[in-house]
Amino acid sequence: MEIPQLDILEFNDMIKRVGNDDDVVVAVLLKVFGDVLGNILFMIKNEEAEKFTNALMFGMTEINEDMIYSIFQEVGNILGNSYLNAIAQLANMSVLTSVPSVAVDMLAAIMTTTFMDAEQYSENILAIDTKFIVDNNEIAGNFFFIPKPGSLDILLNKLGL
Repeated sequence: MEIPQLDILEFNDMIKRVGNDDDVVVAVLLKVFGDVLGNILFMIKNEEAEKFTNALMFGMTEINEDMIYSIFQEVGNILGNSYLNAIAQLANMSVLTSVPSVAVDMLAAIMTTTFMDAEQYSENILAIDTKFIVDNNEIAGNFFFIPKPGSLDILLNKLGL
C-alpha cells in the first residue's frame, strides 16, 4: 500500500476521481457518529475489485459472491476505521462507525444514495486516494468522508486548517 493522498473535493470532482457515472463499482459504506457525523465510503471499480480479490484469494479456484462481499466488507472496515481514527486522533475527537455495508452498482447510483443519506447537497468532502501494490501491480481505490452539513468545518477547525 502506498501513502494515501488527501484532498478536499466537490461532488463533481469526486465522481471524476473515481470514473464515469455508469462505471460499476464495489462500494463499502460506514456511517460515522460522534464529534463529526457523516459517511465513510470506499469505492473500487469492478475490474480493480476483481484483481484485488484474485490477489487476496491466490490459489483459490472458486470465489463466490459472498466471499467477495466479505472481503470488501473487511477491507472497508479495517482501512476506513484506520483512516478515520488517525484523523480523529490528530483532531482530538471521538468517532465511531457502524457495521459496514457493501453494494455493487453504478457509480452515480452509489454516490446519489450516499449523499442523500448524509443529507449532503453542497459541502465539500474529504478524499483519500488509496493504492494497493500486489506483485508490482497497482490497484486503485478511493475513500471519501462525506460529512453531514457542518461536520467538515468542525473537523478542519480542530485540525487548525
